[in-house]
Amino acid sequence: MIGYERHDGGIIRSAPSSNVIIPARFKYEFTAATETIEGILRESMDNNGCHISYRTTPIHMDLCDDPKSNSKPEDKLVKVVLQHLPADFRGSVLPTLPKTANGLNTEIRETVFAKYVIGADGAHSWVRRYFNIPMEGDQTEDFWGAADVEVDTNYPDFRCKSIIQATSGAIIIIPREDNTIRIYVQLPSCEAPRTADGRFDRSVSTEQAFKIISEKAKAGFMPYKFEFTHLFWCTVFGVSQMVAAKYSVQDKIFIVGDACHTHSPKAGQGANASMGDAHNLAWKLAHVVRKWADPSLLRTYEDERRGYAQELIELDKTISVALDGGTAAQYKSLIHKQNMFTSGIGIKYHSSLINGTELPMDPTNLQAGYRLPTAAIDRLTDWLPADLQDLAPSDGLFKLILFPGDSLVAADAKRLQDFSDALAESPDTTNLLETRVTIHTILNSDKQRVLWSDVPSILRDWRRVFVAKEMSDANVYCIFGISTEGAAVLVRPDGHMSLVTTMGETSARKIINFLMHL
Repeated sequence: MIGYERHDGGIIRSAPSSNVIIPARFKYEFTAATETIEGILRESMDNNGCHISYRTTPIHMDLCDDPKSNSKPEDKLVKVVLQHLPADFRGSVLPTLPKTANGLNTEIRETVFAKYVIGADGAHSWVRRYFNIPMEGDQTEDFWGAADVEVDTNYPDFRCKSIIQATSGAIIIIPREDNTIRIYVQLPSCEAPRTADGRFDRSVSTEQAFKIISEKAKAGFMPYKFEFTHLFWCTVFGVSQMVAAKYSVQDKIFIVGDACHTHSPKAGQGANASMGDAHNLAWKLAHVVRKWADPSLLRTYEDERRGYAQELIELDKTISVALDGGTAAQYKSLIHKQNMFTSGIGIKYHSSLINGTELPMDPTNLQAGYRLPTAAIDRLTDWLPADLQDLAPSDGLFKLILFPGDSLVAADAKRLQDFSDALAESPDTTNLLETRVTIHTILNSDKQRVLWSDVPSILRDWRRVFVAKEMSDANVYCIFGISTEGAAVLVRPDGHMSLVTTMGETSARKIINFLMHL
């Protein structure tokens, strides 16, 4: 990352610094265009027989009883009335549409009944407004312009993440694909476009926004030349730092992303936060729909993601202060905390899904609520190098990761056998472990002497038995401070740890009980 500060006649460069200063597995930031991400998701949906209808808008939504059920609250359906829009429709005001004799044109309206509805419909969410969910927080006098552009410049760091403290206001550069950059320019309140009544004017045209942003950038980069040569997209916006008062309506209708939290671009968490919301909710919905979990599981979505959003807003406020007249050094001091959010490493959940850490000593980087950390291991079958995070893909399943110690030591081998026997003693366990949980075993043994087939039968899968690195500075047991009593880690489908406990029979029963009563 490069910082530039105000100086007589323009800006001057400060010493470059690493932009990733946390113990992440991949020590770099990666940016991808929204259209690229959406394209991957569309392709996946198409491959799985799903279809997106873009030319519709909701006009009515409510809950109703399902005539095929016993009318329990969780069995209610969501009735959604959709209006199909003309192919040439643009704007936010619905057009006047022709009506039939009975007052309703059935060709342009459609009624859908759904078990659940997710409102991922942006900062001006129709779903949120329809159900009168208030936003709590501040509407700031903080205004920004944003653009994806190609530039003609002699500014040497335009392909690096840059924080520029210009006399004209803060400027942020984020490198994009090919020769494109994303640029943010801060606008003084007095220069923000306003309506006749003094409010921020959201209807600024692309031409107006382009002019505002390019002029501000050109002035801010002095003494460097900085001219836009190609515009892909641009906008001007006011910043609100708000969180929705609630994230759902009767655990049947949910809001995600900008619909439930808004903040500035300074923390770089717009898309990341939104995708985090969606992922958190999606795996829980999948478990409920498959009858793997009670519908009450869905309440943890708000518990976890609303708490995260509130922490993000506080970080956003701190960064705003650093950027608004602060120095590059002040901003750099926040990079660690920002990286913790960007990477997900610093996100800790608090809900009924987090059962805590129950080890005799406090293990480093192995705390329930946080994401499963990174550590190098080897697959025992063929000594193929792997990482602990490779064991927890986003496949919708829980992962049970066992650290039993050295299976060549009789006491450790017996502990592993007793734990495995306790896992298998329940008649319901077999189906549970086959459909909803993947178990991995990581031994702390000499890989030249131990065999993957030495583990108990319930764990005996050549793909899922690993061994720790022999060197102490890379050994997962040493890194995490796992004692001679071993450890068992239950990891959720989203990579966060629900439970960290010892390798005892009681712990095995607790894990099974937790999974059986989600």
